[in-house]
Amino acid sequence: MKNNQEFKNHWKRFIIFSLSIGLVVGIFSVISDHIPSIGEKMMGLETAITYLAVMINSLPVWFIFAMIIGYKFARNIKEALFFGALYTIIAITFYFLFGYIYESFIYEGVIPVSTSFKDQLKVYAEWYGASTAGGLVGGALGYLFKKNRFVLLFLVLGITLQLFVNGARSWDNPVGIAQNVSFCLMIISIFIYLSIVWKKNRNKKQSLA
Repeated sequence: MKNNQEFKNHWKRFIIFSLSIGLVVGIFSVISDHIPSIGEKMMGLETAITYLAVMINSLPVWFIFAMIIGYKFARNIKEALFFGALYTIIAITFYFLFGYIYESFIYEGVIPVSTSFKDQLKVYAEWYGASTAGGLVGGALGYLFKKNRFVLLFLVLGITLQLFVNGARSWDNPVGIAQNVSFCLMIISIFIYLSIVWKKNRNKKQSLA
């Protein structure tokens, strides 16, 4: 009875956390997709919201959230894979839902020509497939982080790839600069953290020798 109650509470916490984070990620990702022009002069609050939206809508941050899910809720590798994938599906569903609401009832610009149902299914399949794959990997790495901190090197790889994808033009506007600097600081922070972990492990081994 106690184990059953713990299982229910565990699932409840996971669902609440995933819905909350997925909701925020979905909304800010839609905001990021509909920024008119980052090159235009923006007010302070608008710049801050734009920065948050662009950061949250980046692949590294989506990946980090999946890692947090795996780290926080998974009790084994199977749960890590399942929870990571399920969270990402929730987030991408919110993204599509709020994107549809925004373009149907709020957006005042020119709506792209509607595609056929077959093409829409193909787009959904590609997005859900790629997102689920990312969620699986992210959830697994989040769980493995409990056992080996050096799995963060995979995150460094992803952030570095994002910087290359952003390209040189992303340094031409304040939001792009802020995002790139944030990614660079994340990489530096990870290396500092891993160097501390490595030194602690080395000292521990020397003390046991």
